[in-house]
Amino acid sequence: MMEQSYPIREEMIHSSVCGDYRVMICQPAAPPPDEGWPVIYLLDGASHFPIAAHLMRTLARPRCCMLPGVVVAIDYPGATRRERDYRPYVAELIPEPNPRGGYYLAGMTGAAEAFFSFLQDELKPFIRSMLLTDDKREALYGHSYGGLFTLYSLFTHSERFRHFYASSPSVWWNDGYIRKLAEHFIARATTTSLRQETVLFLSVGEHEQSLEAWERCQPAEECRWLAQHRQQRRMVDGLRELAGLFQSHPVNSLQVELFIHPDQSHQSVPLCSLQKAMMHHFRRC
Repeated sequence: MMEQSYPIREEMIHSSVCGDYRVMICQPAAPPPDEGWPVIYLLDGASHFPIAAHLMRTLARPRCCMLPGVVVAIDYPGATRRERDYRPYVAELIPEPNPRGGYYLAGMTGAAEAFFSFLQDELKPFIRSMLLTDDKREALYGHSYGGLFTLYSLFTHSERFRHFYASSPSVWWNDGYIRKLAEHFIARATTTSLRQETVLFLSVGEHEQSLEAWERCQPAEECRWLAQHRQQRRMVDGLRELAGLFQSHPVNSLQVELFIHPDQSHQSVPLCSLQKAMMHHFRRC
């Protein structure tokens, strides 16, 4: 059996509401199956696309664990707008204390709903105009603020993707906003099932709430500040609590799994969480 090739293309897409986006696409060269290709949409695409394209080319070979599919990565042609796109709008931005004194800058006003509309109403139709994709096998992957947006998308538009992969989502943001949204989602879903079997993967690095061994070699004041910063964000505990919320209040047709990756930090864990997402979404049955 001949090995599949995966050409890469790059497109610029203009949204009248959200602005310009750089879109990177890795697609199989072969004809699609009758139902179309499975597809995964990646946020912070410039960082994650090279990894995902390599995984597709490596693990979707004959006798490997993944089926061929399409990778679509979204980023920006110029300055990033991820704070605006990935964070929901809130009437009041609650400042986060800075352990060094004062508060961190609040950043841009969130517009996650507008960005979601871009994904659903502009980007997906654009991809479908070029490629035959299976709208029953679509996934969304995001890390950090991208993970926050992934959770927001599940809790507000659960029917639009089959698999949601939230890597190190910013559960601390705006005084735990996303947990409150999760509680509303669970309350709405208590008496009904989701329209399709849906999966949420929650991933976080072991050291996102503590210091790595090499970090302890820094000056004592730097260690103290960094440890306090990570403790107040509670990335690991916050994700455990979010997973526990779904364990205590299961939602019909929603499978939730938590992965705490050993020896990983906020910067390194996408290498693990993205591979796990790709191997799950494109798995051979």
